[in-house]
Amino acid sequence: MANPTTNFGWVMPTSASLVTNLPADFNVFGQAVDTSMQYLLGGTTGQVLSKTSGTNMAFTWTTPTDQTPLTTKGDLFTFSTVDARLAVGTNKYVLGADSTQSTGLAWQTSPQSIMTTTGDTLYASAANTPARLGIGSTGQVLTVASGIPSWATPTSTTPAFVGCSLKFGANQTLSNATNTLVAFDQEHFDTNAFHDNSTNNSRITIPASYAGKYLITANISTTAWNNDSRVSIYKNGSTIAASFLRWSAPDLTSANVYFIADLAVSDYLQINMFQSSGSSQTLKGQNDLGAGSSFFQVQFLGA
Repeated sequence: MANPTTNFGWVMPTSASLVTNLPADFNVFGQAVDTSMQYLLGGTTGQVLSKTSGTNMAFTWTTPTDQTPLTTKGDLFTFSTVDARLAVGTNKYVLGADSTQSTGLAWQTSPQSIMTTTGDTLYASAANTPARLGIGSTGQVLTVASGIPSWATPTSTTPAFVGCSLKFGANQTLSNATNTLVAFDQEHFDTNAFHDNSTNNSRITIPASYAGKYLITANISTTAWNNDSRVSIYKNGSTIAASFLRWSAPDLTSANVYFIADLAVSDYLQINMFQSSGSSQTLKGQNDLGAGSSFFQVQFLGA
């Protein structure tokens, strides 16, 4: 026997051996093959043959570490420190990074997953936390309560009027060539304590929280006319508008003043009258807003 195989060196019977020593030669050959294949023995289901070293025929059976851990439809093959399974998430959730998880991944709520009704609104209930605001009722408006949006019924659809309208009941005497502040001892209305019928009743004073633009209107009627009769509007004691009296009826004259002024809280307005007819004149008091009436009004327009 001197006929070794090329790779394994198994001794094969020669031509002469086939005649003279065949049984013994095949015994040698078969034992060599058996010895070489011994490393292929053993193992269990699922194991794979693995090299243990660079030596020829150095094998062992091992369980593969990269076998899939997936068990369920929709599972994802991920990794922590080893191969890992991320179970399929809830319907309409999305996959996102999450450093608190061993795999660095987690299923997270999505806008689609929390919106359930037509008209729902998406908002953040906290940083990076989507939340659903259910649709409100007809006529409600979107507002903010405790730091988050909410639906609410408006308390009023009509803006509240803010202002006052003053009058005086008895006629007042207007001395000749004398500046006279007109006193108002009655009110048509006063929404926010602009005026007092007794204390400083010539004044309209701007109340707290209502600084801004005001429409100011006034009408003063007297029983006579001359070339130097006028009505002036004072702010804090200084003139800001004036008008001369004009003819309006056979027995009286009247002056109209109307303009818009920017007023601060505690600013006060007054009407100052002057006439130089040579004698005293009468300011006509009226209890309504009709022709020939005397009145003084302000209306808050806005900040």
